[in-house]
Amino acid sequence: MTDTAAFAVQHLDHRIGELAEECVLVRDAAGDRRVEAVLAVPGPAAPAVRRAAVLGAEAGGELALFEPDDDLMLFHRNRREADFIFREVFRDNEYLRHGVTLPERPTVVDVGANIGGASVLFGLVRPDARVFALEPVPQLCRAIELNARLHDLDVVVIPAAVGDTPQRTQVTFYPNNTAMSGLLADQADREVLKIYLAGQEGAAADAGLDTVVAELLAGESVECEVRTLGQALAGHAVDRIDLLKIDVEKAEWQVLRGIDDALWPRIDQVVMEVHDIDGRVAAVVALLEARGFTVLVDRNQDLLDTDMYGVYARRGPVTPDVAAPAWRKPLSSRRALAAALRAELGGEVAALPVERFRFVAALPRDERGGIDAGAVLAAVPAGADAEAAPAAEIERKLAAIWRRVLKVTDFAPSDDFFDLGGTSLKSVRMVLEVDEAFGENVLPPDQLFAGSRFDQVVAIIRGNLA
Repeated sequence: MTDTAAFAVQHLDHRIGELAEECVLVRDAAGDRRVEAVLAVPGPAAPAVRRAAVLGAEAGGELALFEPDDDLMLFHRNRREADFIFREVFRDNEYLRHGVTLPERPTVVDVGANIGGASVLFGLVRPDARVFALEPVPQLCRAIELNARLHDLDVVVIPAAVGDTPQRTQVTFYPNNTAMSGLLADQADREVLKIYLAGQEGAAADAGLDTVVAELLAGESVECEVRTLGQALAGHAVDRIDLLKIDVEKAEWQVLRGIDDALWPRIDQVVMEVHDIDGRVAAVVALLEARGFTVLVDRNQDLLDTDMYGVYARRGPVTPDVAAPAWRKPLSSRRALAAALRAELGGEVAALPVERFRFVAALPRDERGGIDAGAVLAAVPAGADAEAAPAAEIERKLAAIWRRVLKVTDFAPSDDFFDLGGTSLKSVRMVLEVDEAFGENVLPPDQLFAGSRFDQVVAIIRGNLA
């Protein structure tokens, strides 16, 4: 045991079952020696968390790791977008429904892959799947690559847009709302997003709506290569496509038109988002039926006032919606592993919040090979009695704001704004109220989405007021 300032580091040199290879407890040496934090090297029972410990450092500051669920981790560019992708892809199951399924050893082509959420779903449902993820934005290609490695999936990233005419062109990239990035981004995107956000709130208009839409759709142009689907897959020995997923923000018609006669018979299923511009849904249905598919058209209930539809096409019959496929794996998130370690260690550790756990590829060592206590302390979260603890007055005022905005009566310091029902529009309302209570710019939106737990928001406000 090595004492450093007011803390002590206790090294547990035995394997905790298969949960952790090594583990240290950081204790409050000056007080009652209670455990303040745990730093652990994940064991073989949690391979995704082991990989996350390595990839997190590799990602640097460009991408962050988000846990939208006890059984899932995703690298992302912004928390808001990752949460939307989780809800659409994993919770609401927008893709594997209406008879669209994955056979054994499937080949899946994900056109408009974004950060790779759908590619991860397909790989978790079928670990033997071979997935080709096509995405023109380099920043998003990097996220796909890391997410594939995180979940140990066979995903080939192809950095290209898909259309009907090979060319070099510009794609509009929305860093704060990546799902709406695309070749055909235009002013109509603002109206679609306003309708969606207003629908979340159950209101047609809001004073803060234009502000959040402008923030989300602050775009930049990225040069990209456009290829037909056949050209993009050339050289990859794709003899069949069990599922073709298309989500390319108004360019879906060009994707279909670029598929040549030789490739169509090798495509077994298609699931796609279609914008009904100038009767496009009917045109897409007619094209797919002419190619031998049975087609079903569906709508997301949050998008009934927009032109967006879901199209599901199969060589066999389409069927009524069925239960979502199984994708969950045990101990597949840091949160789940922390909960398992709490139960295994028991005692005083059992009551430790999961936020006080950190998982690393290796414990820091000093020159003699012992545990480097200083490095351990730098890696763990601040304790409840640390200097960075939230001030009672900030905590009280912010709690009142959260109760008004989220319409909740009680919550814990570790509860997350978005997990409690927060949305993009509610976040704007919350920031406006924080500005009124504490002063302007004490809670910049980008900081909110980097840390949206109650205790994190309190710390952000306190730090900016200092």
